[in-house]
Amino acid sequence: MKKSNDEEDIKVNKRRTDKVYFESTLLQQISDGIDFIRDQSKEILSEIDLKGLDNIDIDEFGEYTLDQISDISDELSQLKSELFDSDDFPTFIKEYTLDAKRALNRDDDYVRRAQRRLDRHNSGELVNVYKTNARIIELCDKAIEVNSSNADAYYVKGRALMNLDKYPEAIEEFINSLAIEDDIKVWIAIANSNTLNGDYDDAIGIYEKILERDENSFDAVKGKALTYYASGDFAKANEEFKNASSMGTLDSTSKEIWDECLENI
Repeated sequence: MKKSNDEEDIKVNKRRTDKVYFESTLLQQISDGIDFIRDQSKEILSEIDLKGLDNIDIDEFGEYTLDQISDISDELSQLKSELFDSDDFPTFIKEYTLDAKRALNRDDDYVRRAQRRLDRHNSGELVNVYKTNARIIELCDKAIEVNSSNADAYYVKGRALMNLDKYPEAIEEFINSLAIEDDIKVWIAIANSNTLNGDYDDAIGIYEKILERDENSFDAVKGKALTYYASGDFAKANEEFKNASSMGTLDSTSKEIWDECLENI
């Protein structure tokens, strides 16, 4: 019996393995994405010992599961982006997709995913610094493409650039964020970037401006202490560490630096 034209549209090549290979690159990418989800799901399930459920920390397991799902979703998102960015899709479809994302507030979804990845990086869970932060920047750029007025997208992007030691670029993103919404946490990030970039006077000036607005800003006082330490002014660093200690609990690294300041006075 002769096959219809519709039946001949999608050609499938079968090889000696069970995997099906498509001549269409687009269909092959989709198939590979589905295989990835299946394999990842099996891995997650295999790590669950049903006999030991009573010993599982539900909160910890929940976080772990969310992280796994987030990673799978991220892989699919990258795949989808590659497909839609390809020349195979007409411009009007891409514009329609962007309008739909804007209507659904997808920019906030991108920022949430970027923030979650940033948190996992800062906790030491994700150790590939370049790959992790490059992906955070990519997600933030997607958010900005959907909504250029999303202040958090610029802020999170700036934090990722700081992790890559790109301080001037980070400050530019922080300024973009401030142009949309004035937020002390962003001013703190700019001051911290200046300190890490060796621009100590600029950093101190910003910390002092922050303290004029909020004299109880623990982060600003601690930032001044760390900046004075970095510049070699241990006496002033000691005074600021005293002030910070009276306002809140210093982390272990700050305490070690304070001890070093005392030794050098």
